[in-house]
Amino acid sequence: MLELRGASKSYPGVRALSDVDLQVSRGEVHAVLGENGAGKSTLMKVIAGSVRPDAGRMSVDGRPVPFGSPDAARANGIAMVYQELSLVPQLSVDENVLLGRWPTRRSGTVDWARLHAVARPHLARIGLDVDGRRPVADLGMAERQLVEIAKAASNEVRVLLLDEPTSALSNPEARRLSGIIRDLSSSGVAIVYVSHRLPEVLEISDRISVLRDGARIGTADRSDVDEGRLVRMMLGHAIEEEPARDERGRGPSDKVVLRVRGMARRPRLKPIDLEVRAGEIVGVFGLVGSGRTRLARTLFGLEPATEGEVEVLGRRVEIDSPVKAIALGIGYLGEDRSSGIVPMMSVAANVTLASLDGLGRGPVLDFGEELAVARRYVDELAIGTSVERLAGTLSGGTQQKVVLARWLCSGARLLVLDDPTRGIDVGAKNEVFRLVRRLADQGVGVLYLTSEIREARSLGDRVLILSQGTIASAVPPTAPDEEIMAAAGGVRG
Repeated sequence: MLELRGASKSYPGVRALSDVDLQVSRGEVHAVLGENGAGKSTLMKVIAGSVRPDAGRMSVDGRPVPFGSPDAARANGIAMVYQELSLVPQLSVDENVLLGRWPTRRSGTVDWARLHAVARPHLARIGLDVDGRRPVADLGMAERQLVEIAKAASNEVRVLLLDEPTSALSNPEARRLSGIIRDLSSSGVAIVYVSHRLPEVLEISDRISVLRDGARIGTADRSDVDEGRLVRMMLGHAIEEEPARDERGRGPSDKVVLRVRGMARRPRLKPIDLEVRAGEIVGVFGLVGSGRTRLARTLFGLEPATEGEVEVLGRRVEIDSPVKAIALGIGYLGEDRSSGIVPMMSVAANVTLASLDGLGRGPVLDFGEELAVARRYVDELAIGTSVERLAGTLSGGTQQKVVLARWLCSGARLLVLDDPTRGIDVGAKNEVFRLVRRLADQGVGVLYLTSEIREARSLGDRVLILSQGTIASAVPPTAPDEEIMAAAGGVRG
């Protein structure tokens, strides 16, 4: 169904794709794996027509498809769901599902009744039970992801490209999506599936191709590989074990950097009590819809609390805006990576974005000092990029490290991290883990919110379990998965 030959693409100083071939059969689920920066997203964008390669050719069902034209790709039945969603938040769910294809009356006006009627079965097909007239801006990340998939599948799709489609989904939602994917493939749709979740890839795919440094390392049937072999193909070596818990340079101190009493933003976030000490990593595990993201956004002033008390470094404060949060020494990294990075600004500008008051004289920014400061933090955190490079050209894992460097540069004493490894590969995940531990060793308090039990247990000095908008339980990192999942699901011990 889909054939790509000799695809190559270079950016200044970066070889994103190098002579890549890819063949996907009708009804096949073909997974594409690789580290962040391996070229996966560039490959998907080439197929979708949003990036024009320097060389190569492509066909769908034997017919040539020109590069560099999303319209031509869509006309040939190619649809893509991007990791960074392309919905219009101000429009309704139904309007987004049929975006660009709204039914009209003879007068030329939109036939709203027909629009809602046509969109409804597409939402039902993926099991998304929301009011189609509701604005997308009111939905959580998981619901938005499902709207994006409904939008792509609502076309006469022949080749469906999915870039990390389950990164914002809970396990039940991911399983539901797997069923949808199987239904689509059974109807003859060719599916290209990018994911960092190896068990998921081994469960759902028919064949797997691995990219490394822009080149295709190999393609194998699912039955011929396991997680270990895939990791070795992705990295070129076996993955190092995570640093053990007792390798932390220092433990938490007695100094409380954050104390919360009865903080709430109803109805999603009910009254919460918690403390974070200097040098402590508090893991907060919660399923999608648990209130995890609402807690993070409330602490950073994006959605100010409507009740309760907050103390930062022993002083009672009101965090009613991100500006106030930054001034109090709070840093934030959200689950939507695109909201943390300014893609058309350099790495240096992104690193120093929360520290501009100290760079220059009066209103005039000293660009030389900005570069020097950024280099210091990039080198200190071993980020491995030029500070002059545009942040938007970096891999997802490197972007996350740049944001962490920003908060270290700003002198933040508390970091609120909401699913910071969402959508990044196993190698980049371990780098982020090491960096978070290093920041804690330097005395920064870390509130690490995640939907992955393994992350909460591996990183947290202690683990809080969020369920239905409140903290359901506090457990040691050694608690069994069953106990954690039961509490997260609302089961009271």
